[in-house]
Amino acid sequence: MDFGITMLVRVHLPAVWGRGQSLWACVGLLSCSLAGCGLFSSRDGLQTGYYLPLTVELRQASTVAAAQATYQDACGQNQVLTFGPQLAEAITHKSGRVFEKVVTGPGSAAVPVDGYEDVSVGFTNVDLFVPSKTTRSYPATLIIGLDFAYTTPDGTVLLSKKLKGAGSGDVDVHERSCEIKGLDKLVKEAIGFVTDGMAEQLAMSVKIRQAAGAGHAGASAAGTTPPPSPLAQTPVTQSAPVAPTQAAPVVPIPVPVPVPAAAAVAGSTASEEQPSALVFRAIIRDENRNQLLHQGERVSVEIEVKNEGPGTAVGVEILVSGTGALADLFPGVLSVGDIPAEEVKRLSVDGKVGAVTEESQAELMLALRAQSPAVQLPSVKKFLMAVKPASAPDAVAVPVDVDELPKASGKLKQPKAVGIAIGIGQFRESGLSRVKYAQQDADVVAKYWTAVGGVPSDRIRRMVDSRALKGDFIEAFEEWLPRQVDSTSVVYVFIAGRGLVDPATGSVSVVPFDGTTASSARLYSLRRLQEALNRLPAQRAIVIIDLSLEPMTAQEGAEQAAPVWPQEEQGKERIMWMVGNRDLQDSHSFDLGQHGLFTYQLLKGLGGPADIDKDGTILAGELCMYARGQVGKMAREQFGNAQEPLCVPAPGQGAMVRLQPVAKLK
Repeated sequence: MDFGITMLVRVHLPAVWGRGQSLWACVGLLSCSLAGCGLFSSRDGLQTGYYLPLTVELRQASTVAAAQATYQDACGQNQVLTFGPQLAEAITHKSGRVFEKVVTGPGSAAVPVDGYEDVSVGFTNVDLFVPSKTTRSYPATLIIGLDFAYTTPDGTVLLSKKLKGAGSGDVDVHERSCEIKGLDKLVKEAIGFVTDGMAEQLAMSVKIRQAAGAGHAGASAAGTTPPPSPLAQTPVTQSAPVAPTQAAPVVPIPVPVPVPAAAAVAGSTASEEQPSALVFRAIIRDENRNQLLHQGERVSVEIEVKNEGPGTAVGVEILVSGTGALADLFPGVLSVGDIPAEEVKRLSVDGKVGAVTEESQAELMLALRAQSPAVQLPSVKKFLMAVKPASAPDAVAVPVDVDELPKASGKLKQPKAVGIAIGIGQFRESGLSRVKYAQQDADVVAKYWTAVGGVPSDRIRRMVDSRALKGDFIEAFEEWLPRQVDSTSVVYVFIAGRGLVDPATGSVSVVPFDGTTASSARLYSLRRLQEALNRLPAQRAIVIIDLSLEPMTAQEGAEQAAPVWPQEEQGKERIMWMVGNRDLQDSHSFDLGQHGLFTYQLLKGLGGPADIDKDGTILAGELCMYARGQVGKMAREQFGNAQEPLCVPAPGQGAMVRLQPVAKLK
């Protein structure tokens, strides 16, 4: 099941599922320990030991020790990157932090065990392009996929998951050598992320934790034939999850109610008596990722709970209630446990939609409660989803794979054009929400600029995540870019990530990787970007902004101004602004297409649909209006709320910049 923590650039999966349809959970650049992971990112690795009271036999498939990925060196020769031994060691180490005792090897058959952990390697890939032997650094990403399952001695599968972990960074090439240096750092990072994610999934599995609480040590006698690995029953490139057992009926809980002080855990420390403040995020994911529920479809809910302190929140639980097809999918109470100040806990639970005979609507409600006597609780979260029978035409809807570049018979020639593609999906500050597909968006947009826009690849600069600090913004727009352009140049800018809106003025600023909500000095404003572009001698600029927007920290009681976007003086427009989300809200992610919704529609439009007059050339105005219409339609029909893009200058103003060609297909 796709848990949406992604930094994939390009993934090819079997045609039986279609791109992005197999049940993979993407771990990406997160260390998935229970405390401090998920949307609140961390680079510290698995810090928490869970040590569930279970004795488990770890069975690693031969694909683990033999794990490798191929890539091309600076001379264009195929090379093999081997990392099996490191991966096997990390799997053993992380499993040992999940379970009380882990046994491996020939002697494990004589040890009574409570279950079996099976692990094999799925998809691996190195995303790296080195055009020539030039002394410089290039961005690279290594993706490692794991298939793992937990099985009881009687053969019952309690958990079956697929994860991908990605290590991303710069690798170095010297003009006198074919060797690419720095891949070892990517190996270490990718292994750390994917094994941390595996450990967290095992540790937080409701069924495994129930098994740990029901009794352990010796559930399987020595000499008993162990059950076969469930991973061996299915090819690793396809998913064959076992349907979960029917969950207990959910009792509707209208509001969260703190437990009285008398019920607090005995022996609480003084810090636990201090007030605590809980916030939480929740995401509901459907298997087809088309925002509709269908009979037989698997559904998951991912939840993050953070304690903003200063005291420890004791005995935190999530109360689950629902109606319609969501009523009986999940347990009524999910245990989170104690959460110290400024720490995060994360869990997920999944189920399968039962029989659906007619179209309807289902509701899911999540509420927090805690045993702490002084705790500030957030409001109840509600999710509404449309439900349709399995025979509905959109039950297995497959989107256009926009990561496959269009096969254009013609091509624009823009040798003086220059591009800057920025994607910031995670941030140094833990309290900032991740933007799911930001890096993927920037990477693919940059490829389209070359494939259909004719922008030379060596004149496109990519800045993603930790390589997009505020200082990098200043250097790129105010130092590097002026050296690249002249009066015939067209500048292309793409920014995907998170933006903050000034509560007094409504001005919008991009949050760099090192940005913060507490200081405007750590942000890069669009007004500053506009001024930098206005100073250029360039002919025109096309700026694409796909930001999720939230307010800056403001004084209590102050009114929040609406976002104010850059405007050009009518008749003198040199800059075209394509804004994917004009209002104060999160931009939608289109999971089925593996991109932000606005960016997905832009890429789809560049493949041909935005060519309104069918002349083979797509103009900036055509592209923006196409994406605007498609985003508005999909947001209403599939997400149930609006997302309104903005095109500046608007149609009808006679602005020549709207006539700038951005793609040529024939």
